[in-house]
Amino acid sequence: MKTFIKNFLQKGFRFFLILIFLFNIAEVSSEEVFISNKNFDTAELTYETPEKMLVKSLVEISEGKVDLALKTIDNLIKQTPNFKLAYLIQGDLLLAHAKQINGIGDESKGEKKEEIENFKNEAKVRIERYLNSLNLQNEPKIFAQLNEKEKYLFYVDAPNSRLYLYENINGKLSYKDDYYVSIGKNGFGKQYEGDKKTPIGVYFTGKKIKESLSDFYGDAAYPLSYPNEIDKKNKRNGSGIWLHGTPKTTYNRAPLASDGCIVLSNPDLIKLSAILDGNRIPIVISFRSLKDLESSNHSLDEKKLSLINAIEAWRKNWEDQDTETYLKFYSKNFFSEKDNYVSWAERKRIIQAQKFKVSIDLSEISFFDYPNTENEIVLVDFMQDYKSPTIKNKMNKRQYWINENNEWRIMYEGGA
Repeated sequence: MKTFIKNFLQKGFRFFLILIFLFNIAEVSSEEVFISNKNFDTAELTYETPEKMLVKSLVEISEGKVDLALKTIDNLIKQTPNFKLAYLIQGDLLLAHAKQINGIGDESKGEKKEEIENFKNEAKVRIERYLNSLNLQNEPKIFAQLNEKEKYLFYVDAPNSRLYLYENINGKLSYKDDYYVSIGKNGFGKQYEGDKKTPIGVYFTGKKIKESLSDFYGDAAYPLSYPNEIDKKNKRNGSGIWLHGTPKTTYNRAPLASDGCIVLSNPDLIKLSAILDGNRIPIVISFRSLKDLESSNHSLDEKKLSLINAIEAWRKNWEDQDTETYLKFYSKNFFSEKDNYVSWAERKRIIQAQKFKVSIDLSEISFFDYPNTENEIVLVDFMQDYKSPTIKNKMNKRQYWINENNEWRIMYEGGA
């Protein structure tokens, strides 16, 4: 491998330094870090989206096929003339022929260092997508269950600027596609208005914004339900977190570039608009990659079953008007719009002391693991049908369940 690199550089193909830089390789000594067709699922590169053409050119460069790489990049620019990273690589390839390049972006030409750094980061996250060893055709290790009416799920791997689309097929998540995205200029973990961070949590897409928007937001914009109940409880504020496109002159933005929104290229957003326009889609924005989930969620089916059993036991004890057992399902840190645990328990004891015969049915149950670094939290939505001699009420209900000492407890309850 070292011999190959030495020969590669002696030929004047200094562009290989791009790849060394991208992966912070101090000493390239292993074929594990060498970008070649051995590392890629080459079948993934056959359908030539702009991103796949870009990655294909880098593979060709790593194999010394600079002329072929230049042809690939030229075709990419013809297909996507506003893809700025492609122009940078094209320029570097031309300079490589003249033996005048020392790395990605020829700073002697006067490009701004920040812009070059953004291009490097973009190239890094794009190519790393194809270097991971995940089999996307397997069901992901996402702790989630969609109800029969929910057709899709978005999972955003924030650190790696990637949005994954899954379809609900007979209750199982099936991979459909994935997309490069930009997130907040200051990363993720939004706390307050203007911090230029993307929130971490579980949200839902809203209806397409109909008002006329500036070209800055691209071809469409869809609001997300930030802040949610957990955000408000933790005094996180701000608004206007959207899923939107890019200006017409720009194919995409840098990985860290937005004011907190999730930004896709216009072609990708248009592709997704068919499902965004007709559905309220849950979107999990996480600091964990799919690979992280694969290594940590070993007993996923057992975990799902334990939560489902806890929800059913809570329902049954409520229906049986077994007040004290019912209240044991609530965390002492419980909150709602009006109550804490003490006031909630007091109100429930008064109501249930009358021992009315009640019927409680739950349907359309869905749940989503809430990205959290401490106790495990799960957002649970369902349709609740409550009947008593004096009240008949059917409503969309939302709860957040928290795992406390290996016991599921309700930490929030309210309308959805």
